[in-house]
Amino acid sequence: MTTLVEAKPIPAERPRRTIGFVTACGIVVANIIGTGVFTSLGFQLVDIQSGFVLLMLWMVGGVVALCGALCYGELSAALPRSGGEYHFLSKIYHPALGFMAGFVSATVGFAAPIAITAMAFGTYCQGVLGSGSPVLLSFGIVWVVALFHLGNPQVGSAFQNLWTILKLLLIAALITAGFFVPQKQPISFLPASGDAASMCSGAFAVALFFVMYSYSGWNASSYITGEIKKPEKNVPRSLLVGTVMVMAT
Repeated sequence: MTTLVEAKPIPAERPRRTIGFVTACGIVVANIIGTGVFTSLGFQLVDIQSGFVLLMLWMVGGVVALCGALCYGELSAALPRSGGEYHFLSKIYHPALGFMAGFVSATVGFAAPIAITAMAFGTYCQGVLGSGSPVLLSFGIVWVVALFHLGNPQVGSAFQNLWTILKLLLIAALITAGFFVPQKQPISFLPASGDAASMCSGAFAVALFFVMYSYSGWNASSYITGEIKKPEKNVPRSLLVGTVMVMAT
């Protein structure tokens, strides 16, 4: 007599969690501090001349980004899996919404900022070197960074931490150098008459668009939740601490 034995499915192997809190926080910081922070101020100064209004502009953008980081932190703790809004929308509403969000992120949401950042790097690098093609330089930097992250996750984590620290040190050096400029411009960050009206104007709303673009990246670590150690704790903390660090900077 033949006995049929039901085959049990083999459980899928879970990915190794190799990224700690420091690296996750560095990913958030590195994703926020980029092209938008260094290039968008010129667009804001077209219609806004008050130092206090500019400061409030970045404060409002930082508070909005912080609210988003807190929301994503709670969602990442409740639904600890990689994917960001793709995973959140799929679980909370419907997989179709998650698919559409993921498709837009993959084709535009991630590709466009990377392209803009690479273009800025190529343009600035050509200005420093005095030669070279900005397009080739942009293409090269994208592939160099990609190669570091395509290999061992530990190598990618070390690369991420190193360049995040270097970026923060360069910003600190730039701020420090400003105190040693012999001829300082008469800029005041104290409130003045007319600032309230400027903050309620259309120019403030338009400038806020550039600021929100500069703060994009506050949700970076939620996309790699499955690779972060103790994601229920480290993902919300990395989102919160990373966003606050950028606001303070």
